Amino acid sequence: MSLEKLKVGIVGAAFAHSPDGRERFSVRAHIPALLKQADTYDLTAICTTKMSSATETCQRFGIAHAYDNVEAMLADRPELDIVCVSVRPSVHHRVAMPALRAGKHVYCELPMAVSTAEAQEMYDLAKAGNLKTQVGYQHHFEPASLHMAELVQAGFIGKPLSFSHSFFSGAYIMPRPSHREWLFQAGDGGHPGYRSGQSLQRLMAVLGADVTDICAEMRVMVPERRNTDTGGVIRGNQVDNMNYLLRVGGDVVGTMQTSLTGWFGTGTRFEIYGTEGMLMLAATDTPKDWDKSKGDGDPTRGMLKLYGARASHEQLFGDPVAPERLQREFRAIEIPARHTTVQGFSHGQAAFEVAQAWSAFAEGIRGGRASSPSFTDVIKIHYVLDAAERSVAIGAWQKVDYSKL
Repeated sequence: MSLEKLKVGIVGAAFAHSPDGRERFSVRAHIPALLKQADTYDLTAICTTKMSSATETCQRFGIAHAYDNVEAMLADRPELDIVCVSVRPSVHHRVAMPALRAGKHVYCELPMAVSTAEAQEMYDLAKAGNLKTQVGYQHHFEPASLHMAELVQAGFIGKPLSFSHSFFSGAYIMPRPSHREWLFQAGDGGHPGYRSGQSLQRLMAVLGADVTDICAEMRVMVPERRNTDTGGVIRGNQVDNMNYLLRVGGDVVGTMQTSLTGWFGTGTRFEIYGTEGMLMLAATDTPKDWDKSKGDGDPTRGMLKLYGARASHEQLFGDPVAPERLQREFRAIEIPARHTTVQGFSHGQAAFEVAQAWSAFAEGIRGGRASSPSFTDVIKIHYVLDAAERSVAIGAWQKVDYSKL
């Protein structure tokens, strides 16, 4: 017997018609992800701030119902199972709370909210209503990341000892279109370090432990960039460089650097070293065949590959070698097919990882269990970022307070 489809309404799915060919996230990721999982999901409604833009999206993708008001959508479509909140962060709380009060499961884009107080209200309401939640840290579902976490928790590297996570991107130094202007405004993003949230979530998921202490430095290094729409300048006061010294699980210490001012950035690089070996997650070269004139709206950022090696203590004891000879003696690790749960997407595109997230969300809803990263996982990131702000203010280590979970 086939399962009944889960009905979804998306809030925030207008076309950007951007000069750089990149559409808003719902258009280039959520909508394709849901439409290609038509056996699981019924994308029923689109809600934007204007009926004209909601109608345009519905007509473009063949979606039945257009709205310009969240409360009206909830009242008119009581059959909705899930509300997807894909608007700028300053509006997340305003959209998610009515959906949660209406008893809907919620998929909310990152960050969960612009303040821990707002995120706490969302978390508490979802918990009280026994509602399933998902937050858009879609990099969690990249197959190489999933396998890295599986290997660490299976003991591949032994006891974790140290780590280094870096992410370099040119997102805050490149000329940008006006519809991305909110990215550079502190009031629209919330926590100064919110752009490090993807990296923090991956770190805690892979190690299977929470950040317990943090020493942070956060700065605005590039306060303005060209506006590709007008030729003017987009000014901003949102932190674009974050540097953390972290203690995870109480005794594993490592570093995290997130820089959004790196021309031609190398993307993600994540290394973990343990008593029995090492693992490294690294971005491959970005394909250059994307043509913005085709309107695809989702250039690939390239796949992540996993590398690693295990130490053979007996072999090294029997035939000692100089430590320098072991450097870079790691190899690519094949990623099992089980970590890819959706078909019809190019790995490295946002739509692929988002589709993986929606696949896991459906499985969690139907199975009556949480799928990660949920509000429970992501409220922890808010607590970490609270501690990061305290650390910057006093220039010292700060403990992360999880007492409100």
